Amino acid sequence: MSLTGNIKRTVGYFKKNGIKDTFYAVAERLDQKRKYKYRYEAPTEAELAEQRAYVFREPVLISVVVPAYETKDVFMQDLILSLEDQTYRNFELVIADASKTDAVKNIVEDFSSQYDFIRYLRLESNDGISENTNRGIDAATGKYIGLLDHDDVLTPDALFHVMCAIEDSDVLPDLIYSDEDKADGFLDRFFDPYRKNDFNRDLLFTNNYICHFSVFRAEVIKGSKLRKEYDGAQDYDLILRICAGAKGPEYIKHIPRVLYHWRCHTSSTSDNPESKMYAYEAGRRAAEAAVRELTGKQVEVKMTKHLGFYRTEYGDGIFDLRPDIGAVGGPLFRAGRVSGGAMDKEGHVMFEGLPKGFSGLIHIASLQQDVEAADIRNIRIRDDLMPLFREVTGEDSPDSKALDTLNDKDAVAESLKFCNKLREQGIVIMYDPDLTKNRG
Repeated sequence: MSLTGNIKRTVGYFKKNGIKDTFYAVAERLDQKRKYKYRYEAPTEAELAEQRAYVFREPVLISVVVPAYETKDVFMQDLILSLEDQTYRNFELVIADASKTDAVKNIVEDFSSQYDFIRYLRLESNDGISENTNRGIDAATGKYIGLLDHDDVLTPDALFHVMCAIEDSDVLPDLIYSDEDKADGFLDRFFDPYRKNDFNRDLLFTNNYICHFSVFRAEVIKGSKLRKEYDGAQDYDLILRICAGAKGPEYIKHIPRVLYHWRCHTSSTSDNPESKMYAYEAGRRAAEAAVRELTGKQVEVKMTKHLGFYRTEYGDGIFDLRPDIGAVGGPLFRAGRVSGGAMDKEGHVMFEGLPKGFSGLIHIASLQQDVEAADIRNIRIRDDLMPLFREVTGEDSPDSKALDTLNDKDAVAESLKFCNKLREQGIVIMYDPDLTKNRG
């Protein structure tokens, strides 16, 4: 992010959240800059050559749809060249152009004389990002359709890894997504990598962590389409609906590689988040609609202090509203730092050592999410699961004073035993950062 973008973000954050939260946010940002260094490692020429020579059993046509509107010449040139660089060659680039001028058309015509993968649609009117994209989706002929913003680019191995995800899957995925990073306006510097989670329903309700690069099975996206009423967060709304309609988590595939460069420039959301506040409100409404569809009830989804991140207010009725959830766990703090709470399947505390008031990378520690296990020293349990809790732990309830005397090692062991029993039954364990507890 540029210096100007950082200043705008900080000023906006201060106006919204006050001096205390701003102090923590700035301190955490500086701490992350110091701790986490990133350099995009492009695939080597040898790797690219191997990918070009690879023979897939049943290669499918992948359509990449780009809605364009008065796109800068250099942006459109870089985008097209990033497709020409792809090692997987069975693709088409569908550009749906709603521009008033011929700027995009002229660039595309120049490249079309060299490359045969470009399909250009000149739209008669500019009906907004959703409708313009839908026209490109309608025109796409691929078995899978990926969405690419008109000022961003793909890495040269992007479509190769998408095809690998399709071929290596036991089912036909409904949605495939990758990690991403940001790039400066000249594509010279790459930063802020987003190493994403595998599919996580409750994390998805808090923000569009799936985002770029998203590729959809054509039958699914053509049946769903983007909805104009969610312009600004139309892709988030689409992803929420497609994930809700998937037959199981195996239909949502995550590629843990950076395959997408999100370009930062002065008018982009990535450089100046407040430039599109309407998009964050549209995202909140999309998340609220998705939660309402899941629960069948009107449940409020609120903005958090971090732009583009949300919280679902279930209140005390979470187990009634969400019968799939059997336990809700929160963080434990010791000496002002996280000492327990959300765990991975090996029992490692996910946010261990994070100072109180910090939110973690991409604010992950401040978000509701599904987890493998939660610390039984700070947990709420559905009533019908209390007999199992007593059987596993020997304690009457999570409020038992004896649990507070457990050392961390024993607490992790007991927590894993109980939570593993829940997951064996297909019961969801949710982490709620607002369910806090101090331990001295």
